[in-house]
Amino acid sequence: MADASLTTPGAVSRRFLFSTAVAALLIAAAPFRAGASSAGSLPSGFPAGLLALLDRYRDTGRRLRDIEAAHATTLLSIPARFRPGVAPGQKVLSRWAEWTRAELDALGLPSSTPLRPSLVDFTRAYQRNLSPDPEERHEINRRHSARVAAWHERRNLQNDWFRRTGLTAIARDRRRWQEEKDRIEREMMELMIGPDKAATDA
Repeated sequence: MADASLTTPGAVSRRFLFSTAVAALLIAAAPFRAGASSAGSLPSGFPAGLLALLDRYRDTGRRLRDIEAAHATTLLSIPARFRPGVAPGQKVLSRWAEWTRAELDALGLPSSTPLRPSLVDFTRAYQRNLSPDPEERHEINRRHSARVAAWHERRNLQNDWFRRTGLTAIARDRRRWQEEKDRIEREMMELMIGPDKAATDA
């Protein structure tokens, strides 16, 4: 098993190895880029079209770096409770808005409810308190509806901050350029190792 783990790289290690290979190609191709106007001017062993892909890959990487910097700066203009983050006492990064314990207590939620709850957390609390008694069930349903309304109100406030600061548009651009980067990587893999192998290693 140990030998297999060393000789059969997983998806993450394959992507790391590919990124390293691309970086090496960028360095190797640098002396030829300025004068390479056709496949004939490429050094021996370089697939036709690789220089153009390397240029696209480099430019896409620069755009992604600029977008990441804009994303980080814009996040700081949003109140901390509406940014994605890790709430006190929690370990997992969450995209949901943060609540205070007093706010959650006022909604009658259990103390185990995370400070950055998803709607699923509210639903779990509801399901744990379900009762066969019709009167109790009516009250539980009413309380759950109030909790859900409060959660959506908080989520709408968070989304409003994202829209007004431009973070929504930045996130959309980041997804688009990340998809472009992935697309270029697949094209490079097809050039270097063939389309069938690239499909299995992507």
